[in-house]
Amino acid sequence: MEDIGDYEEVKSLKSLKMEKGLLYETIVTTLNGEGEGNAAPIGVICKSPKEVILYLYEGSHTLSNILATGNFTVNITDDPILFTEATLGDLESDYFIPYSEYLILKGASSFFTATMKKVKSIKRRDRYGESRLFIITADVKRICKGKNFKEPLNRSIYAIIESLINYTRINRVENKGDIIDRILEMKRVVDKVGGSREKMAMKMIIDSLRTKLDQQSNALQR
Repeated sequence: MEDIGDYEEVKSLKSLKMEKGLLYETIVTTLNGEGEGNAAPIGVICKSPKEVILYLYEGSHTLSNILATGNFTVNITDDPILFTEATLGDLESDYFIPYSEYLILKGASSFFTATMKKVKSIKRRDRYGESRLFIITADVKRICKGKNFKEPLNRSIYAIIESLINYTRINRVENKGDIIDRILEMKRVVDKVGGSREKMAMKMIIDSLRTKLDQQSNALQR
């Protein structure tokens, strides 16, 4: 096991600014039965200060490796290149640091190891079609916070900001339907991964947008 001196061990996911019920964008690293590493961007739900949930689709290397070994590491980073490279192809071995039965991603601002304790398989149909989804519940084992700690990413705040940008443009565009569609798509993201405050903010935006559009419609009818 290599030295990880740039990290300090903490007791709870709260120390990583992870809130119960929110989904965070992370990079999950796993090992297969032959000891080969894999990394993939995965949304991780914080169920409690020491418990997480993953939703993984059938056919992914991450799912196969977790089912085979029971172990995985959640790496927290805001590096766009790491997210991109982990999505577009397989990372080379020099991206990883061996850590007992786990792998750490080099450059992660923090990480925690986890062990699967329950798995459930369901069929799911969405706008992309039907697929088999595996819901993995895992106990968090060791939590390590880096000296260069960055808060984990949650897409809902970016969806709120994008919605506000589009909201400010509603008076200047002819095709208001396009703006409305963009905001409704951002609402879908917030409904999926956001917390109560993010959902409240999105409701405020949509309510204000409806009022603004009603006022413009009434003005045109005069």
